[in-house]
Amino acid sequence: MSFSLKPSALAVKVFLASISCSVLPSYADDAPEPIIDFEVITITHQRHQGVENNEDFAQGKTSEADLANWLSSVPGANINRNGAVTGIAQYRGLYGDRVAISLDGHPVIGAGPNAMDTPLSYSTPLIVDSMAVYRGVVPVAAGIDTLAGSIAVKMRKAEITQQDKLHTNGDLQTGYRSSNQAKTLASVVNVSKDNLGMMLYANLQSGKDMESGNGKSLAPTAFEKRQFGTDIRYENNSAELGLSYHYTDTQDSGTPALPMDIEYIFSHRTSVDGQFMLNDWQTTWTLGFVDADHGMTNFLMREKNDPMKNRRNNADAKSTDFSFSMQKGFVFGELEFGLDGYLATHDSVITNPNNTMFKVVNFNNVRDDRLGFYVQWQQQFDDTNVQFGTRIKNIKSDADETFTSMAMMSMTTMGQLASGLQNDFNQADRSVTDTLVDVSLNIETQLSNDLSANVGLGIKNRAASYQERYLWTPMESTGGLADGNTYIGDINLKAETAYQIDLGLNYQIKKFAISPHVFYQNINDYIQGTALGMTDMSAKMIAKMMSGDENPLKFTNVDARLSGIDVNWRYQFNQQFQLSGVASYVRGKRRDVNDNLYRVAPLNAQVKIAYDQEDWMINTTLVAVVAQKHVSATNMEQKTAGYATINVDVQYYLNSEVTLRAGFDNLLDKNYQNHLGGYNRVQGSEIDVMARLPSSGLSAWAELAYSF
Repeated sequence: MSFSLKPSALAVKVFLASISCSVLPSYADDAPEPIIDFEVITITHQRHQGVENNEDFAQGKTSEADLANWLSSVPGANINRNGAVTGIAQYRGLYGDRVAISLDGHPVIGAGPNAMDTPLSYSTPLIVDSMAVYRGVVPVAAGIDTLAGSIAVKMRKAEITQQDKLHTNGDLQTGYRSSNQAKTLASVVNVSKDNLGMMLYANLQSGKDMESGNGKSLAPTAFEKRQFGTDIRYENNSAELGLSYHYTDTQDSGTPALPMDIEYIFSHRTSVDGQFMLNDWQTTWTLGFVDADHGMTNFLMREKNDPMKNRRNNADAKSTDFSFSMQKGFVFGELEFGLDGYLATHDSVITNPNNTMFKVVNFNNVRDDRLGFYVQWQQQFDDTNVQFGTRIKNIKSDADETFTSMAMMSMTTMGQLASGLQNDFNQADRSVTDTLVDVSLNIETQLSNDLSANVGLGIKNRAASYQERYLWTPMESTGGLADGNTYIGDINLKAETAYQIDLGLNYQIKKFAISPHVFYQNINDYIQGTALGMTDMSAKMIAKMMSGDENPLKFTNVDARLSGIDVNWRYQFNQQFQLSGVASYVRGKRRDVNDNLYRVAPLNAQVKIAYDQEDWMINTTLVAVVAQKHVSATNMEQKTAGYATINVDVQYYLNSEVTLRAGFDNLLDKNYQNHLGGYNRVQGSEIDVMARLPSSGLSAWAELAYSF
């Protein structure tokens, strides 16, 4: 196992606290090898590797309902968890739409206005090869909106063996977790002959409500999920062509940090992609389409005392995305040109099954179209590598007229207020266009045989999301903020602009390696909920009358600052023993007033000791999190105490085909509250309403993998 921090290295393998990571040079797995090697932490999949290669074991448990937990040990990364299948990626204190997440280069546009169907819920661990997290200032080629970073999920593709005879191989995995009786059965089969290949997969998952460390039921956290798909691929010496289809069927799944639970999510994702050479230019292209339908309720999985307050939200999203890039090396360096983007529409209608007259058209044919063109150059000068890129983005958004049945009650105060908000929105100019420019500069230089340095500078922009812009009446359709407040949007929001700097050192000697990074960014026009003013009195009164919210907020442009440090390291005692770890700290503050940013992860660290034998290994991980006292007064955010937990896992290779993995999470059955876990929104629960949700107690898990 190597841990090279030299810029010429092809891979930097790092064992983090509970995962196996590699710092790889490639910006896109299917692209030609770039000249410049900048840090990308790649989390590899936990599939059977064979006894001779068992050092490259991995981390994704098959019993996990989404991919979010793969981020838990990446320096700077964390997860906002609103439910079992709703993990929202956080990187260096920022989350949601600010983080660019792609599946095989395709941005995933969810149907849920509250991010119940997060991008990392649209895949299953068995069909993922790796997850790459860009560290520091993200290159402009890595995505359209990369203000908060970029996560690229590389899914398994059909394997082509170039054999005359039919060749079949695959994997079968099953898993079980005790804390919520989660069960998983998944399989991948690959068939190939000559220059054709086809991969088929199926994944079945379900779980019941979890329990906290003190035995309280975390209801509802049960979930049920089914995923199926295929990838068909053709390749020859100069070109590759692929066709993929993925179906996700999520049934009743609890999200106790949100006002509703998942009733269903039906998603069809289809894509075609290819590579070919064009006059010595390596050309890569993709085209994708997503059709997602999403239903959610506040009464099927939780108690509701008043049937007249039952709510069902039916939402859908359709999107078409594309990308086209060309790369070629010259004497003066490597050039890459790219064109990418997506066209998306969103709808959301809220009804009451016990009152057929009640209806709120929350979002009506909202258009969110984002197009980008970028140029990126990279070159090596002796011991220094330089990469510079710029991206031009054009964002167009619009929305059709909305409606609420409450506006028809013209003789009541409620009806008059609702009618006023409805008319104000419908009569407004709702069409908005933003033209933005992103710039990134990354420099890596070798200071000595053992030490290299990284410098990253960037200017990144993000236009408002459709929720932030078009939420016209007080609702909690906030992209998963989960602070318990109702919000209204602002059509005229300015785009966020971040000025970023990242400084990193990479030091390695024979047995020891460490890579600390410090970062700082000012964000002008940061979009944050603020208290409603006198001009929004109608919205404030409706929020109080409808939901009792005394603190409704409005999406507003403010100024923010984030700074911090994250580090990963390892020490190799001998061939069998290794000690490794990761630590992350970020401080998020408002610059316009004396307040902190909402839902920012506190200082946290993990230390793992690994023992590796020829056909088995054991890992023990200590996770420590300090108290979070820097909370947002604007969001009425609650402080959380610090805690520490211990996790243990074992992997044993029975033979060349069968692997057994097992372990204990939260071995000491600690009762604690994760600061990013949200507040309980469920009446009648064993947890008080608006109290911090506790995390899962002791959980034993086991998985069996068979490769054929």
